[in-house]
Amino acid sequence: MPDDAERATTVEVLRVERKGAISVLTMTGANMNALSRRLRAALFDAMADAADDPTVHAVLLAADGPAWCAGADLKEMDSPESEADPSLQEAIFGLIRSMDKPIIAVIAGAALGGGFELALGCHHRLATRNARIGLPEVTLGLLPGAGGTQHLPRAIGLEAAANAILSGRTDRAAAFEGTALFDAMLGDNPLAEALAFAETLPRAAQPPLLRDRPVGHPNPEAYLKAVRMAVEGNPRRTSGHLPAVDCLLAAATKPYEQGMAFEYAAFRAARADRASEPFRYAFLAERRAAQVPGLDPAVKPRPLDSVAVIGAGVMGRGIALACAQVGLPVILMDQAEDALSRAMAAIAKTIGDGVARGRTTEAEAARTLSLVATATDPDAIAGCDLVIEAVVETMAVKQAVFQALDRTMKPGAILATNTSTLDIDRIAAFTSRPADVVGLHFFNPANVMRLLEVVRGKATADSVLATALAFGKRLRKVSVVAGVCDGFIGNRMVEQYLRQAQFLVEEGASPTEVDGALERWGMAMGPFRMMDLAGNDVNDAIRQRRRAEKPDAILADIPDILTANGWLGQKSGTGWYSHPPGARRPVENAELTAALAQWRAENGIVPRRIKAEEIVDRCILALVNEGAALLAEGIASRASDIDVVYLTGYGFPSAKGGPMHVADRLGLRPVLRRMRAFAAIGHGDPGFWTPHPLLTRLAADLKSLSEHGASE
Repeated sequence: MPDDAERATTVEVLRVERKGAISVLTMTGANMNALSRRLRAALFDAMADAADDPTVHAVLLAADGPAWCAGADLKEMDSPESEADPSLQEAIFGLIRSMDKPIIAVIAGAALGGGFELALGCHHRLATRNARIGLPEVTLGLLPGAGGTQHLPRAIGLEAAANAILSGRTDRAAAFEGTALFDAMLGDNPLAEALAFAETLPRAAQPPLLRDRPVGHPNPEAYLKAVRMAVEGNPRRTSGHLPAVDCLLAAATKPYEQGMAFEYAAFRAARADRASEPFRYAFLAERRAAQVPGLDPAVKPRPLDSVAVIGAGVMGRGIALACAQVGLPVILMDQAEDALSRAMAAIAKTIGDGVARGRTTEAEAARTLSLVATATDPDAIAGCDLVIEAVVETMAVKQAVFQALDRTMKPGAILATNTSTLDIDRIAAFTSRPADVVGLHFFNPANVMRLLEVVRGKATADSVLATALAFGKRLRKVSVVAGVCDGFIGNRMVEQYLRQAQFLVEEGASPTEVDGALERWGMAMGPFRMMDLAGNDVNDAIRQRRRAEKPDAILADIPDILTANGWLGQKSGTGWYSHPPGARRPVENAELTAALAQWRAENGIVPRRIKAEEIVDRCILALVNEGAALLAEGIASRASDIDVVYLTGYGFPSAKGGPMHVADRLGLRPVLRRMRAFAAIGHGDPGFWTPHPLLTRLAADLKSLSEHGASE
């Protein structure tokens, strides 16, 4: 038995109470109830006490906070703490198996990963209908390692379990009502209902466990062979997918204990596989992004119960829909009635498509649509807590909008701009309340894309920044705080990425070769497909601004060919590619190919064959060099923040962890050597490849980019 000192270390993570003959163990919400060693120890001790107490009839395992149990503590994942006594697999599950009184998981919140596996190891499970459950380990390059692949098929069937585990998705508990996964669905008073359920259970020498149920599939070998073939054909699979298939086969064909041992061995192998590490890095990077240096955690967000969006274009209506989808009333304002009509029709169509695909109900859709109002009169939005400007990207227009908002909006309202490049400090100076101004840079489509760049101006109040972060969290976005510069984090870096892609084409590569190399490497979309999607008129506007502001800037010439011919991309049917109506993928623009050959001849450039490795390295290391500048200037607080921006907003492959993580894994010395080799090529802007002094200093100090962010 632990002494009082040992018990004192566990009080903060677990609360133990008696409700008559029922022992109620409540995880108290610290760190989303992640299964740290401390929480595991507290659970073991409390369960052991209940097991040894003859007056206890049953044990309820409940939780405070939004998560019932969020799974393994990833900070411990690669340390001895993750397997230290008491372990989930052996100590806690072994104790549960030995008990003659039931452990009942009472799930109101999220039970994910190891947390869901904890519930699967209990004798009974109860859940609220909206509780979220799932085994997302494959998204981290891992697979379930505490019985998930063995228990879930026994609860919901092999095929449903394979779909859940291999997708890594989360589901509402109600989706599995009527299966052996849950004994009952809970209503408005989960704990009281769970206590009533516990009172009805008979005493039994061996309460039922999922381990005692068969998987019961008629032909698991044939089914899982087909699953394996589908997984092998998926280019975005992780190092955990195929081992998870093997574990599911073990669940269906081996005795339970052998299946558990097989799963644990596969989990340990996946965890040791270097290919899985970037996925865990990315997960932790998202969490770190929410911890903003210099922002006092005690600062309270301002009230935010209503939002206005200025501008009914594609971005404005996407932001409005994103607000309504999470229950925020929003007023979409535009001077043009026809623009508002088109926007509302588009919003209604998007919501209707969600109903048609089974993602929402008719009632939920109607409620979402009812939360979007429209207005042409500025007085209609005067009382809103937050207003987001999403108008055309020119400073003169922004000035007019913010001067009007300054006159119209109530005191304390937050004035936000969705600008993707412009100086937010200048925009704030157009008002008499610059402390209330912040950047909220959404990515298109705003109701889908996960990234939100929150741009902190030099005058932005801490309460405004805290409110912006809370707003992003409410929208289920990943918020990354950036400082003020042209393009902030994402667009400032991507400009260098696109510039290198254009120089590569000038030197002899084709757009298809550049895109193909980067897409095979893992990018969701190559740079030329991306430019055609965004619109080459947008890219040209940035180029013209660059030429006006920085006459000495070295830019590729070939985009001017597209501008001269009106090749705007998908919107015009022709750009870097031709986009035939109905075609699934673009095809070569033969006219551009001929124009490129003529341009090279006129400029004395002999085209050379460029290997895929050079294409990838030049484009990715261009991101790294510019990212180092952002870190040195304080625009980005951490290298991991930059990686989060690229993973969530620019289609960077999860398997790589982000551009800065790529550089750290390569090693900064090899990175510097590669950059100097690119400078020697001579074409384009050789001076760009002078490594940023931060890279040189970190390499000399034997440090990584991630250490720079962590140590400052």
